[in-house]
Amino acid sequence: MNNPFNPSFGRIPTIFLNRGHLIDEVVEELDNPNSPYKVSIVYGMRGVGKTTFLTEVGRKVEQEPNWLVVDLAMGSNLMATLVDNLYMKANSDLQKTFESIRGLSFSAFGLQLSADISKPTLSTYQGILTNMFAKLRKKGIKVLITLDEVKSNSELKNFAAYYQILNREDYPVALMMTGLPENISELQNEDVMTFLLRGKRIPLSSLNLLQIELSYSKVFNQSGYKVNADTLNKMAVMTMGYSYAFQLLGYLVWNAAKESKIINQALLDQVKIEYLIELDQNAYTKIFSSLSKQDKKFVLAIAQSKDNRVLIKEIREKLGRPSNFVANYRRRLLDDQIIKSTNYGEVAFTLPYFKEYVLQQYRFEQGLE
Repeated sequence: MNNPFNPSFGRIPTIFLNRGHLIDEVVEELDNPNSPYKVSIVYGMRGVGKTTFLTEVGRKVEQEPNWLVVDLAMGSNLMATLVDNLYMKANSDLQKTFESIRGLSFSAFGLQLSADISKPTLSTYQGILTNMFAKLRKKGIKVLITLDEVKSNSELKNFAAYYQILNREDYPVALMMTGLPENISELQNEDVMTFLLRGKRIPLSSLNLLQIELSYSKVFNQSGYKVNADTLNKMAVMTMGYSYAFQLLGYLVWNAAKESKIINQALLDQVKIEYLIELDQNAYTKIFSSLSKQDKKFVLAIAQSKDNRVLIKEIREKLGRPSNFVANYRRRLLDDQIIKSTNYGEVAFTLPYFKEYVLQQYRFEQGLE
């Protein structure tokens, strides 16, 4: 049997914890025309499972009658891609309806415009899409548009402006996007996209440790591996609920125990070095580099504490800064899901072994001076 765990970013693994209740809630709400989920943003740090969540919502919605799901990607002409994908996702009767729109024809290569439209403009695509959505509404068909890993650029601005028109005219079109916290924050600075931020925000945070432990138990025991309850518990704790860590640790343990089929503390010690290296290279380096200079000073103050749960008072004393300054950066790091509030006036890191990573980076920087 092939390794069922997949620590690759952007790919849907065979084994994953799908946050079923939340997905069901979103799918049910999408049928309500007044639901805040009509425009929703799924956000979280790199590796928390945003793409998997978006894909699972899309799969469930596609099973509902009278729904089309169209997946768009940043870096493409969003308006033109939406036209093509609407046509490709439609059944044969709908495709014939779209082909009746004057000046249009479709082929295996996508949209074909009439000769008098040699250079289609933004308004050209807006006109085509409005025609298509009018025909869809007439037939009682709803559309979910998904857009993964949004970033503020001209393509997204044009698309957002057009979607706002669809929303205002009450077309049955829902939009679900994913993004990193810092990229979602950038949208606040764009007037044309502020309406997106009034939609439903869906933060993806840590997975339940018991759910992780039970999933590891099921996968490994059903595959003939021998592992006791204590080891399974330690594996769950090693992930701290981080989705990428769940996949990565499962992948490494599966491969390391493939011959012996025995998973124990000695095996966990064996894979730990590679586990930490992969976390550092594939996740933490990118997460840490996105932090501002002051953010990094804040996380260093947490990392230098002897405790895993650190009092804000201790951080303030280490930084030598007033309460309002510390509160501002605490809020920023909470929003970015780097830290979590564990008690009143107390915070901790959300990621496994991130404390060790931050201290290591500090030692490297000190060595360069």
